[in-house]
Amino acid sequence: MTVYDKWHKTHPLAAEVRCSDHRKVPTAGHGRGKRWQVRYRDEAGAQRSQNFDRQGDAQQFDAKVQRELATAGYIDPSAGKVTVADYALGRWLPAQLHLRPNSAETYRLHLRTHIVPAIGKRPLSSLRRRDMESLVAALSASLAPSTTGTVFSVLRAMLGAAADDRLIAVNPCQRVRLPRVEKRVVVPLPRDHVLALVRAMPGRYRLAVVLAAMAGLREGEALGLTVPCVDFLRRRIKVQRQSQGRELAPLKTRASMRTVPADDMVLTEITEHMRAFPPGDHQVIITAPGGRPPGRSAFGDAWRGAVAAAPRVPKGTHFHDLRHFYASVLIAANLNPKVIQSRLGHATISETMDTYGHLFPDSEELGRGTFDTLFRDADVHGLCTGKTGS
Repeated sequence: MTVYDKWHKTHPLAAEVRCSDHRKVPTAGHGRGKRWQVRYRDEAGAQRSQNFDRQGDAQQFDAKVQRELATAGYIDPSAGKVTVADYALGRWLPAQLHLRPNSAETYRLHLRTHIVPAIGKRPLSSLRRRDMESLVAALSASLAPSTTGTVFSVLRAMLGAAADDRLIAVNPCQRVRLPRVEKRVVVPLPRDHVLALVRAMPGRYRLAVVLAAMAGLREGEALGLTVPCVDFLRRRIKVQRQSQGRELAPLKTRASMRTVPADDMVLTEITEHMRAFPPGDHQVIITAPGGRPPGRSAFGDAWRGAVAAAPRVPKGTHFHDLRHFYASVLIAANLNPKVIQSRLGHATISETMDTYGHLFPDSEELGRGTFDTLFRDADVHGLCTGKTGS
């Protein structure tokens, strides 16, 4: 790597005329553009160059590139010129092959709706932490804290990948503070609200409400339930797949794969549903017209319509609230927390207790009197002072 003077020849002939300004032999480009050029080869061996107005700036850049190449910290100055939109939608998102269809769609939605409109035209290398802080403030003005955090997590992952790809030196999302998310205290739906939602839901999708409220299935698990997974003889449901993008897909986690007992009324509802709406592709029980699992949008519209139509059901009630109802019924039945964890498909007992711990009976008085009973026949008065009876 060397700093070159573009305006003057490095090895002039003795007879060549020198310019009056610098007393050097001029090149054909004398006086045009930036005078000083740094030429170097990057880690891949490709020839690179960068031009500067001042020699000192060129020498500083030359030294910086040498240090970075020596320590494997080199960042190609031209690499960060790609815009956020081009990198996010054209390169990064298509490479996220590990994402499930629903997750990929969520990422795409956040990018197109919130991130690209705000900073999509900016080159990656122009982003600074203050830009990220401004974006968080703008998102917080119209989104809930939890949604702001979700959107920002997508941006942070994308810019982290850009840093790993050495398009930028550091991830500008580091150490950016997000709005505080207040923990939501689960208040289970009352029984009458659940019944109202069952009745208000369109007949084709009504069974999903029953499976969530009375067997604890998640939305995708209910929509992905197939006939072979219902064991009518042993009265149980095997949760093995879920619906994602109108196709059957693996479950969210290993813990999600489980077998849950099914009461007779649940099995009866499944039977009646299959009589009214024959199973579709891959023997999926809940189907849209045509035999495939219902799309996320179509089912969401049906659910929101049921919430609006069901008497006294609060606006904004989520489908997941039906699982909370299921958990609350198990807790009221005094089931062991580990059993409840298993039936909900939680990965850890802490997840179960963090969500539903406040619904368990107050344990302060539990066990009181146990030791009085145990030692009832013994004379233990004054045991610690040695004044017990003989």
